[in-house]
Amino acid sequence: MPRSRALRTIADMADDALDLAALIPEHFARYFAFFTPGHTQGIVPARVKELARLKIAALNQCDT
Repeated sequence: MPRSRALRTIADMADDALDLAALIPEHFARYFAFFTPGHTQGIVPARVKELARLKIAALNQCDT
C-alpha cells in the first residue's frame, strides 16, 4: 500500500472514531479524578509508573 494511501486511511479512521469524552464526560471526569493522583503522586515518578504499565501490557499481549 502506498504511504499516501495509508496515511489517508489512518486519517479516515481518526475521523470515524467515537469521541467518548464528549459522549460521556461525567465518566471521564470521575476516571481522571481517580487516575491522576495515583499516577502523579508518590515516591515512584510518573515516568517509571508509565513504563511499568507498558511492560505489564506487553507481557499480557495487550495493545496500548
